[in-house]
Amino acid sequence: MNAGMVEIGAVARELGVAPGTLRTWERRYHLVIPHRGQHGERLYDADQIAILRRILAQIGRGLRARAAHEQAALPRPIGTLRIRLDPTPEAGMLARRAIDALLGEAAETKFAFSLRLVASELVNNAVLYGSQRESIRIDLKLFRDGAELRVQNGGGRLTMKNLRTEREDGGRGLEIVDALAAGWSIETSARGTKIAVQLSVERPARSSRRRADPASQKSPSA
Repeated sequence: MNAGMVEIGAVARELGVAPGTLRTWERRYHLVIPHRGQHGERLYDADQIAILRRILAQIGRGLRARAAHEQAALPRPIGTLRIRLDPTPEAGMLARRAIDALLGEAAETKFAFSLRLVASELVNNAVLYGSQRESIRIDLKLFRDGAELRVQNGGGRLTMKNLRTEREDGGRGLEIVDALAAGWSIETSARGTKIAVQLSVERPARSSRRRADPASQKSPSA
């Protein structure tokens, strides 16, 4: 047997499923494709077994097999940050400090600078336009090749006209986001606003584009 490989029967026993279930998942979803031994037997490495464990954990939480495979196929973040900040002038600075703490030694990179800048600009916008009674929520997922950032605040619906006319710099915050992000969207309603931003470690080539009215844009699926 190949070193470090485990046969399908042993994997099935370890995970508490039938070998036929693993073969069915292989055929239907193409996520975990086992190696083949000299005689055609299915062999799984440690990474594949870890993925199967994640799939079973999602099924245990109530997901169907297809949805569990789709969830397991998503890249796993190497760091996460979830904080709530009071809508005060210090909120942007506190957001930057929290991001630096998450990044650690990587806090001095160009990517880290962009991430801090985007986060602070979005938080500053939330302070200016959002509810003064509800906290600002920051959700950050850090990946090896980038990050997903969401900033959400309570308050009324926003329009791009609001963002450009009510700030002395004419909406500079979202201009910075658009210049640095690989992609972004804004979802706004009478209950508040959520802006989702994707940043890449390598900044993508950008072209001019029209920005849709925020009320019609959708936040990327989680």
